[in-house]
Amino acid sequence: MASLHKLATPIPQDTKSLPAPLDTPKGLQELLNNLQGNILQGHGRDRSVHIFLHFNGDRNAVKKWINDLANAERITSAQQQLDENEQYRRYRIPGRLFMNFVLSAKGYEYLDPMLKGNPRFHDSAFRFGMRAAQHRLNDPLEKTWEEEYRKELHAMILLADDNESYLLRKTRELLAEVKAHAEICALEHGRVMRNTQKYPVEHFGYIDSGSQPLFFESAIERERQERDGTDVWPPGAGPDLVLVPDPYGEEKDSAGKVVHQHSGSYLVFRKLEQHVRDFKEYEKELAKALGLTGEDAKRAGALVMGRFEDGTPVVLQRTAGLVAPVPNNFTYDADPHGQKCPFQAHIRKVNPRQKGYKFPRIVRRGITYGHREKEPKDNPSLEELPNKDVGLLFICYQRNIEKQFEVLQYYWANDPRLPHGQNPGIDPVIGQPGGMGAGEQKWPMQWGDSTAKPKAFDFHGFVTLKGGEYFFAPSIYFLKNIQNILPAT
Repeated sequence: MASLHKLATPIPQDTKSLPAPLDTPKGLQELLNNLQGNILQGHGRDRSVHIFLHFNGDRNAVKKWINDLANAERITSAQQQLDENEQYRRYRIPGRLFMNFVLSAKGYEYLDPMLKGNPRFHDSAFRFGMRAAQHRLNDPLEKTWEEEYRKELHAMILLADDNESYLLRKTRELLAEVKAHAEICALEHGRVMRNTQKYPVEHFGYIDSGSQPLFFESAIERERQERDGTDVWPPGAGPDLVLVPDPYGEEKDSAGKVVHQHSGSYLVFRKLEQHVRDFKEYEKELAKALGLTGEDAKRAGALVMGRFEDGTPVVLQRTAGLVAPVPNNFTYDADPHGQKCPFQAHIRKVNPRQKGYKFPRIVRRGITYGHREKEPKDNPSLEELPNKDVGLLFICYQRNIEKQFEVLQYYWANDPRLPHGQNPGIDPVIGQPGGMGAGEQKWPMQWGDSTAKPKAFDFHGFVTLKGGEYFFAPSIYFLKNIQNILPAT
């Protein structure tokens, strides 16, 4: 894992010119050539297709198909992604079709029956799968999930491109290959929605995909120059946040000595349905309870999310308008009692932004799904808002699901007592009440006024889990050599 630390914060000067491929150090390039894309940087495409598989063919034939898929250079590497990003920035040349290939623990067991009872993966949450986490995460029972996700999922293939017709054509070609080796359990279509300023938004209408950990100095420098700086809340992170040694990724020489330890990352997928009309109705009810009228009524939603719809953090000002660019260089130090941004506000609950505090972070790579007649940018009326069949195809990467994603979900979003000593109630967006209930959420009636008594108002239950699974994104080296690494059966 020594090569990984060349990316860690602070990043050495010899990687300063990344992502230009010619200046990539040799050791780092070996890592990036064999690491799948979308982990250290998002794939950047506006359309995606997620294909969920249950293997049912001959094991050796399945492994050969995976081997051929990888050796045809169809799976996108982190290095390829960096090269294409640089070409786009310099010459506006779009990248090729993007592809990820990930496996669940059950998928590994199918390909290598010896893995059962002799786990190589240290993350116990991954080994047992997301179904087994139901009691920890307060998830709805599996019987309430969509039928497609009640089946045992072995793999997920992610395809992405900006050209929707091209993406669908390539999807059809891949599905024709897949049917000889697996049952297609589910197929999801992702589509980025944007507001009038071209920022990505989710179905409730709020800017999404901000405040991500950045792993390359070039990306941090762009954040510093093109956005609002990095001096207050530095976005840099070391790759150990997301990367782990691939248990099947040891590349050995003829003498059996390990010459490269390739890396992978754990992936969480959750299909989250958003009940948009109900959410917006409750925003209005909250505004009424707080006595907010006119333009001030928009602050009710900002208190729930932690930002106004245009991305303005409510901790920075009481109205929207900070959109050039959307701020991310801030903390909550000036609001220690939650009088501007309440402690339970979504972005504060799951990212308190406390310097020096070891808080579990994840890398989010989700995309919205579902068709709607009017998107948030079209200013739909309450009656025109969808209440089902739209939401988020949530994806996140981390080095340990149990210690990162699960801690964020059950120990922060779901626990009404956190942060410590505040008892703010659960996260109003993704919180799922369990045995402790939802707690009592209290909302500031006057922005920043320490003398104003907060108002209790219950706000949660507008996002529903429809299914999901835990996966591992293996090294491309493993996928290219799967027939040699896993024994024939």
